[in-house]
Amino acid sequence: MACVLGLGLSAESMAGAIQANGNLEDWGLFTNGSTTWTPSGNQSGKSYSYNGWTIYYAVEDYTSGNGYIGPGWGGQAYDAEALYVTWDADNLYIALVTGHDPNTKQNEKNNTYSAGDFALNFWSGANDKTYEFGIRTPHLENQKSSTIPGNIGGFQTDVYQTTNADWLKDPLWGTGAVTSLNTTGLTPLPTKATMSIKEGPNSIGQGTGRHWVYEVSVPKTIFKDFLKPDNELNISWTMNCANDIITVEDDIPTIDEPPVWALLGLTLPAMFWRRRRSAKR
Repeated sequence: MACVLGLGLSAESMAGAIQANGNLEDWGLFTNGSTTWTPSGNQSGKSYSYNGWTIYYAVEDYTSGNGYIGPGWGGQAYDAEALYVTWDADNLYIALVTGHDPNTKQNEKNNTYSAGDFALNFWSGANDKTYEFGIRTPHLENQKSSTIPGNIGGFQTDVYQTTNADWLKDPLWGTGAVTSLNTTGLTPLPTKATMSIKEGPNSIGQGTGRHWVYEVSVPKTIFKDFLKPDNELNISWTMNCANDIITVEDDIPTIDEPPVWALLGLTLPAMFWRRRRSAKR
């Protein structure tokens, strides 16, 4: 019966697992010394296929110096380099590569800005630019030490259902982009996300310099009615100065879960055969 039930599993549910551990090899990235942003030979410009996954991505790699990265300045230290998104039957997975140090403390007087939160915008038809969910990253506004080792590695983090009024906006460049959640008055959802932050090798991507990898796993049950087959999802991330904003657009997947009647049609003959064998003993 287990074999028969297995016939109903989708390709993605049978693919190699993606772990929220800060390593991108399970996304097909940076393996065997490769520094390319997607596995060779299967890019479409918007997505690529790897190990049974359809992975949506955006790459905005700034490669040298301290110059303009768009819409602001800051070079490698404020570079949002690449963002990846995929799904399976249970979870949404996000991976971010950035040159922004997650231990940067928020201090506008010293012109330093900490990391922003992941902003999720579900929409259908025309993009409504409404961010319905936010995934919290570590924030260091009130930290006194220069490095917070607990922010590096795996941990559980809060997810919020939001409106645009719950978000802080780009303070410098006039883009209106959302940066971090203003959690005053907000209650996190009961289910948390798993997040890992890990420093990556200097050779990632086109240039050199320090890099960090954020990886997130979020249970799909959090999104409930927003998971409609005709919906789209935009995921954005930036730092609190919005020097560099990166966004991925992906399709809400239709996971090929077998309907109940199909499972009964497959399993009932097996049950009947087993019962007949028992009766003959």
